[in-house]
Amino acid sequence: MSENSHFHYLNRPGERLLLEGYRHWSCGIISGNFTHWEEAWNLYAVKLGVREGRLALDALTKFTKTLGLCALCPLRTSPVGCAHLCRDEVMILGLLSGIQHDEQTTIALCLDGLVCPSRSEEVLVAAQVLATTFRSLDKILLPVPSTTIKAILAEELSSTTLH
Repeated sequence: MSENSHFHYLNRPGERLLLEGYRHWSCGIISGNFTHWEEAWNLYAVKLGVREGRLALDALTKFTKTLGLCALCPLRTSPVGCAHLCRDEVMILGLLSGIQHDEQTTIALCLDGLVCPSRSEEVLVAAQVLATTFRSLDKILLPVPSTTIKAILAEELSSTTLH
């Protein structure tokens, strides 16, 4: 994804809620600082309202916890407010978008890029709940083409085989 497409994705309400919420929640887990979780809650409550914000944040929390337990290795995230997406964030965005748009190839690629095969079903179920929750709140994510995911995974594979 180019720098401009990162910026475009982060300006969209659904993508911003997903990625900034994920960043806040992950920072809270890593640092143990409750301020990050409060910021996630504030973002969701302001953008969605209290009731809907709680519903969406609960789904994000379950997804983030499940993903953290099932990940191939510690997942990376960009700092809150950063205009760029890191590899794992693109995989997360692609997974949720793929579910919303029924893009099975994108879903499979993103799961393979994030979790080991024995844990992919757990992550898929949690991601489906989050994607469905976002859809019910009219937060439809832009499609992330499977070619984009393939290119990221191929680049990663070629860089590890060259070193």
